[in-house]
Amino acid sequence: MTLKYLGSLGQADGPLDHAALLSLSGLPDSEIAGFGVEWASLDRSRRREILARLAELSDDNLDLDFSAVMRACLTDADDAVRQQATRGLWECEDRVIVGPLVSLLTTDPALDVRSAAAVILGKFASMAQEGKLIQRDSDRIFDALLDTANRPDEQLEVRRRALEAVANFDDPAVDDLIEAAYYDGSPELKQSAIFAMGRTSNSQWLPMVLVDVDDEVPAIRFEAANACGLLGDESTVPHLLALIEDEDFQVQSSAIEALGSIGGAQAKQALLECTDIEDEELEEVVQAALKAIEFEEDPLGVRLDV
Repeated sequence: MTLKYLGSLGQADGPLDHAALLSLSGLPDSEIAGFGVEWASLDRSRRREILARLAELSDDNLDLDFSAVMRACLTDADDAVRQQATRGLWECEDRVIVGPLVSLLTTDPALDVRSAAAVILGKFASMAQEGKLIQRDSDRIFDALLDTANRPDEQLEVRRRALEAVANFDDPAVDDLIEAAYYDGSPELKQSAIFAMGRTSNSQWLPMVLVDVDDEVPAIRFEAANACGLLGDESTVPHLLALIEDEDFQVQSSAIEALGSIGGAQAKQALLECTDIEDEELEEVVQAALKAIEFEEDPLGVRLDV
């Protein structure tokens, strides 16, 4: 049935049939081989269009599962399709994709594909640190990310994403990598290094992060605020409060989100005082941060005021 629908999706001059797209959710193993044959016969632009729509559908409905389709498209001949397929696996936690992702990171000819693979591997790196992966997978991910981040002939964008991803691992080699990137002289690498500092959840980086809260470059202030939120240290709250008045909207948003992540009475009071802010978009960020604090205070949604 699925393959019949796929044939209808291949009509490049017509709109994508909604029912046909939905039929690709939960594609069984028995149909993967046939899917690959049919898929390869579709026009390149149509393949890109289909994956874009599947990504939209899965964002709108978390019950839909197009991971089998995305996995099958990791070997597509088109760079853009492989990139879309890789990004489309963000919600997938099946270790079966670890090997393919590592292969994409280390051997794919397209920069965007390698970069996307590094990002998704970052999620698996986090899972590894939580004990959700076997040691062999964890070692494979760590080695691939660390090697990529250290590779001098790799594109800067890919090295950055690998650095940010490998920061999930608590390892001296990662600390050395972060410090080297911070002092490399590249503004982009410095941004990623600050982000990585936050992702380590290690307070040793706090003094460096706080220096960058006042940096003249908005992108650096943004990453510093984000790192403060990830590190979760209440001593950073006064620094974040100052950034709420920052001239850059993204910096303001990052500071507010960080306050929501850190929580505590001081952060909550500061956010409550921002509820009459005139910028509607920023007001939404404030409300989301307050909800995050309220959930942390009462995760079961049951308040005992007696």
